[in-house]
Amino acid sequence: MRIILSLFLAAALSTASAQKLQTAYEKSGGTKTFTYEEGIRFCEQIDSMSEYFTLLEYGKTDAGFPLHLLVFDADKDFNPSTSKEVILINNAIHPGEPDGVEASLMMARDLAYDAKLRAAFREARILIIPFYNIGGALNRNTHSRANQVGPEAYGFRGNAKNLDLNRDFIKADAQNTFAFYKIFQTWKPHVFVDTHVSNGADYQYTMTLINSQEEKYGAYSAKFLKDDFLPALYSRMKKRQQEMIPYVNVHGTTPDAGVTAFMESPRYSNGYTSLFDCFSFVSETHMLKPYKQRVTSTRELLEQMVKLSIELQPSLVINKDRQVRASFRNEARIVNIPYAWEAKMPCDSLLFKGYTAKYKPSEVSGLDRLYYDRKAPFEKYIPFCDAFEPTGFGKSVRAYIIPQAWQEVMKRLAANGVHIDTLKNDDSLMMEVAYIETYETVDAPYEGHYLHKNTKVSWKKTKMLVHKGDYLIIPNERTEIFLANVLQPEAPDSYFNWNFFDAILQQKEWFSAYVFEDIAAEMLKNDPQLKADLEAEKAKNPEFAASAFEQLYFIYKRSPYFEPSFKRYPVYVMPF
Repeated sequence: MRIILSLFLAAALSTASAQKLQTAYEKSGGTKTFTYEEGIRFCEQIDSMSEYFTLLEYGKTDAGFPLHLLVFDADKDFNPSTSKEVILINNAIHPGEPDGVEASLMMARDLAYDAKLRAAFREARILIIPFYNIGGALNRNTHSRANQVGPEAYGFRGNAKNLDLNRDFIKADAQNTFAFYKIFQTWKPHVFVDTHVSNGADYQYTMTLINSQEEKYGAYSAKFLKDDFLPALYSRMKKRQQEMIPYVNVHGTTPDAGVTAFMESPRYSNGYTSLFDCFSFVSETHMLKPYKQRVTSTRELLEQMVKLSIELQPSLVINKDRQVRASFRNEARIVNIPYAWEAKMPCDSLLFKGYTAKYKPSEVSGLDRLYYDRKAPFEKYIPFCDAFEPTGFGKSVRAYIIPQAWQEVMKRLAANGVHIDTLKNDDSLMMEVAYIETYETVDAPYEGHYLHKNTKVSWKKTKMLVHKGDYLIIPNERTEIFLANVLQPEAPDSYFNWNFFDAILQQKEWFSAYVFEDIAAEMLKNDPQLKADLEAEKAKNPEFAASAFEQLYFIYKRSPYFEPSFKRYPVYVMPF
């Protein structure tokens, strides 16, 4: 009887605590969101009151605070290596878009005290980052989201270094990103959700969704995502009166003209996480829907994501694809790894519920301005481009060798779980080496970098002198796709394009023209082919023919004096 009474009292106390523990959203009747301090305090309370949760700290962020991770496990097992379906929810990467903070922490609170819900989620381990962009959350304001309805106050998009952290997952300029690497590589989630609020057109839906395209995954995972997970998720949301649509990605036009699925590159959170086979999603509630409505929809989406992860077990299909890749590597088969994509034509169609786009004179300019007439809703099929085909491929390689000088690159590789060995001796090895032929650079800084694009290289097999202490990287079935995307220079988000190797783009040695004139004349005298090439270039290029320096430089580049390291990419490839 005493045991029964104790259990009854414990249950009563838990229920009372649950009623007292409310989010800022609940306390305000759906008008406010947590400050950073309030949100972390809420997490601490859940941790202290529930044995099914633990609150962990990872690294430091640019704001000086650690990155917090709230972990739920119904078996009270917080060992990352235990086999369970792992779902990682990331909130407030843009702190002005706080719907996920409240939604995920209300779900966590209910899991702490609701035994029935806890039993339903027993086979999942749920990880919640309450505030990813802590600096932005601390920079609280009421007006930076000019297009958004509620809450009353919120954080700012830029972090403490004024970085958009949803562009930082490869270059990793922020300490936040290294803390995220630690979380992601430690817990190895199978499903990842990043919560946002949209910008853009007006339409009838509260929730829209970005999913990493199935073409990026192996055959098993692609089929699973397209045929099983996504259809079930959309169906369940509709049954729960939260009908959603793919993210309405339009620029400079209106949705009824057509929508193209958002192809996220690895700089974005879900582009990065998908490199490791994780099924990755971004929730985008509609900015003009009431805050209360948006939080409700986000909570529903998160719960359905967890339930489907338990029922469909994405870990199994991920493992199948990794086994296939491991088998191919063992058999030394060469596989191209796609890293650039474009929408496949013709597009499909999508039943879309929108509002009629109209125009009227602007009270500001007097010119026509766009508005959406909510008194004129429509439901019709619109063009929808959601199939992609690769436009660029990386090499499947046996190994990479990187000279030890490039420490910033190595730091990022190690943080991403890449196994790195060092060479024990100096050696001369036959390698494939890339030379940067052409590239373009943005005109103004983008997230702190003068980002390169449209990079083209030529490959050459040559013997390279490598040294004791240089780094040897052998890809495996988990890291191969990531490595191709960051180490092969033509990939859109490669470390080369993010400026980590810019030093190779500057020529270090030159010539004095009056001295090299005699050397060049002697070279032309002894090399008829060089002379023929020079004359041919003069014939087709009048500016070249009129420039004595350019002609000397033409010869200099073909002389033994020209530095072989100029534009030679310092990541050497050992092919199969």
